[in-house]
Amino acid sequence: MMDGLPLAWLAELNDQSALMSDPDGRAAVLCEMAFSAHRRNQVDDEGLAEMLEFAEAARLWALEHEALGEVLVGEGM
Repeated sequence: MMDGLPLAWLAELNDQSALMSDPDGRAAVLCEMAFSAHRRNQVDDEGLAEMLEFAEAARLWALEHEALGEVLVGEGM
C-alpha cells in the first residue's frame, strides 16, 4: 500500500509529535508535498490520491488523540 511513495513524505507522515502539535498545519504540509511529488512525476494519480487520503487520516488521528488527551486531563482534575 505504501510502496512507491516518496521517503521524505513518509517520514513526515510518521512524525507523530509534529502531527500532534499542529494537525492541520502538518496535514497541509503533507498535501503540498504530495502535489509536489505528483508534479515531479514521482507518483501517479493513484499515488497522489493515496497520499492525500493518508494525510487526511493522519490529521483526523491527531485531532482525535488531542481530544482524547483533553478528556483524560479533565478527568484527572
